[in-house]
Amino acid sequence: MAKLIQVSFTDDEYNELERRARDSGVSITHFIKSRVLENTEFQKWFSELLLRVERIPTGTNFNIKAVLATDWININKGVRLALGRAFYNHVIAGKVTGVKATDKDSANTQWYVKGVN
Repeated sequence: MAKLIQVSFTDDEYNELERRARDSGVSITHFIKSRVLENTEFQKWFSELLLRVERIPTGTNFNIKAVLATDWININKGVRLALGRAFYNHVIAGKVTGVKATDKDSANTQWYVKGVN
């Protein structure tokens, strides 16, 4: 069962956390977790996602569920959602080179294309 920890920040501290999280392309929660814990499930799967995306052939349309294939169902739902947000933010920010966000399908799944600048 998940445990909840409540922490208070000054306005300046919160603004700094928000900026750092945004620059990293993740939520504030995942940013804090990544600084406190060394190997979170999110970090493990995000690294794996980036490695698999590098191997996708140029011109291929893809979504992250397809990239993670059979591993997808074994990933915690909260982590899957965070992976989607973080990957999209990284693509939009230009941190994932050669990948462009295209559109969402009727299931609200974000699609990408590999091989663009």
